[in-house]
Amino acid sequence: MTDAVRGAETDGTKIASLRDVARAAGVSVSTASRVLSGSSHPVSEPTRRRVLEAAERLGFEPNRLARALATARSRTIGVVVHDVSDPYYAEIVRGLEDAAESRDHALFVSSSDRDVDKELAVMRAFVANQVDAIVLVASAIDDRRYLAEATAILDRFRALGGVVVTMSEHGYEAPRVAYGNLDGTRLLVSHLLQLGHSRIGYITGPPDLMVTGARRRGYEAAMTEAGHGVDPDLVATGDFTIEGGARAAERLLAVGPTAIVAANDMMAIGAVRHLLDAGIRVPDEVSVAGFDDIEFAAYAAVPLTTVPVSLGELGQLGGQLVLDLLDADAPEAWPSIDARLVIRESTGPAPERV
Repeated sequence: MTDAVRGAETDGTKIASLRDVARAAGVSVSTASRVLSGSSHPVSEPTRRRVLEAAERLGFEPNRLARALATARSRTIGVVVHDVSDPYYAEIVRGLEDAAESRDHALFVSSSDRDVDKELAVMRAFVANQVDAIVLVASAIDDRRYLAEATAILDRFRALGGVVVTMSEHGYEAPRVAYGNLDGTRLLVSHLLQLGHSRIGYITGPPDLMVTGARRRGYEAAMTEAGHGVDPDLVATGDFTIEGGARAAERLLAVGPTAIVAANDMMAIGAVRHLLDAGIRVPDEVSVAGFDDIEFAAYAAVPLTTVPVSLGELGQLGGQLVLDLLDADAPEAWPSIDARLVIRESTGPAPERV
């Protein structure tokens, strides 16, 4: 049998591959795929006609079985997340699913629960089940053994023709969809500085995740550049959960911040809840900001100022990148989403000190 570059043969008869159609029509493989799969992605009418005429002339069969025979692929994509029930990951997976379905691929999604051995086992299971691609949505666990073993698994997978894409801070070198973790936190802190705050507390994520380090560096950079430096007492460790955010906010209140930035919206929601339960007005007495702009952020008890990651868009970009790479149609540059600020009612001017 053959690979995606050449047509397959059954009983001595060559079956035209998607690449054959693309070459005959003078278009990229991804464009031919969009036309033949009925994707909603815009394609000009002359281009669409050329692709359809080439497919008819070559006898290309655009059904799942013929495509599988022509490409020797399973048309499945394995997706690794930390917790599929987390709204953050759920929105990204929906975007991935939309992109995959538009080109007739299916997703297998598995949660690792931030456990090193479980995440490695998930990767091995995906390889054993012959998925075409593996998408690492979750931030890498900052652990030497994890990175070494994950690299070995994924390098072997890619050597056999598999595609790997990362979608967060990750130590494994692969095509990735990037977004501004450091720049986003810097924007949040700068916003609060402009409102007159100088005692700005920060709630970090789990220390073993690379995304935690990137977002914390944004906080530290903004505070240092403003001449305030980083006060260790104003930094509390969280775990990306509402409960963890509430506990961290309780610790920070002991040192009197006028504002709190949390490394994700879930912890920011927890911080707001704790402040309100303690009789502290948000933002009149303490401002709070989050990161990610999950769906709940706009509907929190006090709507959150945050940095939107556009999670659905992130998932769609990741899915499109995977599918383009599977069609040997890599973009000139990996896609990225720039950080921007969404200001809501949870942040306001620093309170006057008596």
